[in-house]
Amino acid sequence: MAAPPRQRRRTVRRTGQGPAARAVPAPALRSRAVSARATAPARRRASDLIDQILALDPGRRGIAAIARAGAAAAAAHALRGARRVLIVTGFTVANGTPETDGPPGAAVLGRALRRLGARVRYVTDRPNAPVLAAALETLGEPRPIVIYPDNGNVAPRVLAAERPTHLVAIERPGRNRAGDYLNMRGESIAAWNAPLDDLFVVPSGATTVGIGDGGNEIGMGSARARFARLGRLQARIASVVRVDHLVVAGVSNWGGYGVAAALSQLTGRDLLHSAALERRLVQACVAAGAADGVTRRREATVDGLPLETHAAVVELLRWAGRSGIIRP
Repeated sequence: MAAPPRQRRRTVRRTGQGPAARAVPAPALRSRAVSARATAPARRRASDLIDQILALDPGRRGIAAIARAGAAAAAAHALRGARRVLIVTGFTVANGTPETDGPPGAAVLGRALRRLGARVRYVTDRPNAPVLAAALETLGEPRPIVIYPDNGNVAPRVLAAERPTHLVAIERPGRNRAGDYLNMRGESIAAWNAPLDDLFVVPSGATTVGIGDGGNEIGMGSARARFARLGRLQARIASVVRVDHLVVAGVSNWGGYGVAAALSQLTGRDLLHSAALERRLVQACVAAGAADGVTRRREATVDGLPLETHAAVVELLRWAGRSGIIRP
């Protein structure tokens, strides 16, 4: 039995099978979907690009299993408007051998935050201080470096003196479940690295950000369960020190650069360095005594990757950051 005319019209509208619906060509329907995707916020697209670049995993450490989408953007949002920032960095892989990963990323991110109005100071230990100073000098930045003592419960004193609103760690060892500090080979490096992670363990009220690439750094406690599932060695070296915002990258320097790129995209300002400066940064760190953390050789490489690889990543991140800038 046919439905009354009014009911039939309702049925047509509900099912979308009436003449009006059939009159819309299929290509037009597809073009509407494409248009909807094309008008997605540019900021979201830029964040996606930054995430994909940071997820590159040249060391095959299982970065994709640990990283989370939007991490760099979340860290950038947390750091935007920061007033007093302490950046902790420096990883000594063997006696007298600070590595090239960490200080460049710290210097670049610190410069970005200073340009946005924050008071930025850096904390490291004696072996890494010359390397960090060289990175800052290369960027033409001030060098307000706090040298952390090798032992003693000094974290409360440092926090009281600096009163940070934000704490950032880039490639700095974090203690494991046994209270030791281990490198990627499972060897203890506690004798060569001061316990700077105390700054993140002692309650301070500061917003905390951690950037790492191997699971044994400050902040990786926030992803410890995921990292530990990668194997027995990973479970043993994994840091238990947690942060509010964790950024995982194929190389820790890249993580710092990624947050700077996200800040560029967020603020509409060019806050990331250039590929040419990246080359000079790494070379300056080596001249100051740093070595590649993987090869242990004092050459202008980072985590076993040639200088041109890092320069290319910087250039990609610059494009990603600029692609998302929306002028007010």
